[in-house]
Amino acid sequence: MDDRAGYTIAGGATDADRLARMSTVMADSTLRFLRAVGLGPGVTCLDVGCRDGQVALDMAREVGTSGRVVGVDADEDALDIARRAARAAGVAATFVRADAAREALPVTGVDLVFARLFLGHLVEPMAALRAMVAAVRPGGVVVVEDLFTPTLHAEPRVPALDDLADVYSATVRFHGGDPTIGPRLGAHLGAAGLVDVHEETVENRMSTPAQKMFLAELLDNMHDAIASAGTASPDRIRDLRADVAAAAERADTVFVQARIHQVSARRPG
Repeated sequence: MDDRAGYTIAGGATDADRLARMSTVMADSTLRFLRAVGLGPGVTCLDVGCRDGQVALDMAREVGTSGRVVGVDADEDALDIARRAARAAGVAATFVRADAAREALPVTGVDLVFARLFLGHLVEPMAALRAMVAAVRPGGVVVVEDLFTPTLHAEPRVPALDDLADVYSATVRFHGGDPTIGPRLGAHLGAAGLVDVHEETVENRMSTPAQKMFLAELLDNMHDAIASAGTASPDRIRDLRADVAAAAERADTVFVQARIHQVSARRPG
């Protein structure tokens, strides 16, 4: 694999605050879609690329004691955060280290396999999708959410968000990912052998400074990836971060997350 390749956002404790803020932005729309495609009591689930486990914990609350949720990620530090969060919340979710882009997943025969904002960072997203398909039972559902980054914007317009979208996109591309994968998710699921593809889109709005600041923190946690890609100088990153943070603090400004494509499909059988 190209040595430039890799997840472009720092993980573990470094990224915990950003992920927590982002989860408050995305939780409602993610759960609404998951419920619509079958998440509920007794369902067995696998959350692929789970990071700190925010979605896995929400899924575990939905499936109850008669269901099961396993989160997998290649970042052991993030998994430790997820395990502590599960214990603190009294939620029965399990977290296991696995790299879906390179190996078979450790759990198979589940009802629902999910991945959020994961495939767009991968050099070979189809490899991860095939692993997800292999993990779901015949008749089970694979569900993915990912971005179309150019649609990130603010109301009223904030030029710094346009610049952020450009830097993010160029950095992800340099490292082998696809920051515009959202509209192609349906085709990818079909190519992986799934049927009954269903797609919706959502734009999550951020009105509080606490929510909006996750985009400033994104620049903090991509600093090394941006530097190695050469997509922005340290001075530009510093100035851009300051401009995004200043806009986030303005009460009259709403940030709108890049459009999320929510796609589900069923394994035949």
